[in-house]
Amino acid sequence: MLKKSALKKSILLSFASLALYGAVVTNSANAADEQTLSLEGTNWQLVKLTVLGGFVFTPADPGAYVLNFRSENRLTGESDCNSITGAWQQDSTTLRFEPFGATRELCSPGSLHNNLVLYLRDTQTFQLVDGKLFLHTSTAGVEIEFESRD
Repeated sequence: MLKKSALKKSILLSFASLALYGAVVTNSANAADEQTLSLEGTNWQLVKLTVLGGFVFTPADPGAYVLNFRSENRLTGESDCNSITGAWQQDSTTLRFEPFGATRELCSPGSLHNNLVLYLRDTQTFQLVDGKLFLHTSTAGVEIEFESRD
């Protein structure tokens, strides 16, 4: 029969071992997630744009608003009647578009171009959830939601 102090030490060692095992498994899973989060080679079309005040805009034609994450950090795309070009920089879930440019054609009424370009320039982080790409800016409440074109 184990003494009380020996039993306590045994229990504490068991909990410490479980905690260490959990930390190793969690760190391995996080490392694997970060590897799969690369945006390179992916193509997205706009589903929804949520702006200041909680106003939500959905495009009549999602295919008119496209982001393409090319190799060597090149960004291409379309924003209604305009083209998007630039570069993208990703570090884990941090995302920046620098430099970022868009042509300045005047699109038809109802276009989401002006709002989309304004908020894309300010992108700071992203999430991939259930096959959708969510971009977040420094402005609280602003969210840009894309779905895969692949």
